[in-house]
Amino acid sequence: MPNYKFDLRGLQQLKKQYEDADVEQALAWALDGSSGKAATLISRNTRSRYTVRAADIKKRLSIQRHRRDPRRALLYTGRRLPLVQFSPRQRWVSVNPNRTVQSGPRKGSKMRRRGVTVRVRKDKPRQLVQGGWHAKGHILRRKDRGDNDSQPIMRFGPSIPEMVANPSVIEAAQDLVRKDLPEQFSNRLEYILNRKAGRL
Repeated sequence: MPNYKFDLRGLQQLKKQYEDADVEQALAWALDGSSGKAATLISRNTRSRYTVRAADIKKRLSIQRHRRDPRRALLYTGRRLPLVQFSPRQRWVSVNPNRTVQSGPRKGSKMRRRGVTVRVRKDKPRQLVQGGWHAKGHILRRKDRGDNDSQPIMRFGPSIPEMVANPSVIEAAQDLVRKDLPEQFSNRLEYILNRKAGRL
């Protein structure tokens, strides 16, 4: 590890030497900064193959420092993304190919309902969500597909790790955080102390 003015490895000693709140604030800012860089790295790789927004990826990335070792940070990539975030489009779908409308203007035509399609991967065509529909900002489906009175449940797509599909990308983000976090911390703490001393 390079030598920094304020070494993250001596976090407890720094808290004794300076105000605890200043040290914690510097660490919080450093974590935010490193998290943003990690999000950019992962986002670039993910969006090259999947129909997902950079903001949705960044929102699900967080970094927390290790309880026993302040030099280490854990990158959490969240749960599976709601399917509604994969470019949903409504379309008419047949309810049952063997059933027709018995009366009304569409008499004799196939029975239909509003369904929804999504495009998860950019290299594959849009997919129909079986039994699903788009309502209130979510893609839903009956918990029991054979029971129209059963509770609607949200449908989810892949998680960020699943979309990346490459452990080396996550590891690269972890390495970035391990290298960037100490530098960010040292710079942030120096800024806070200089500001309090009236040197800024």
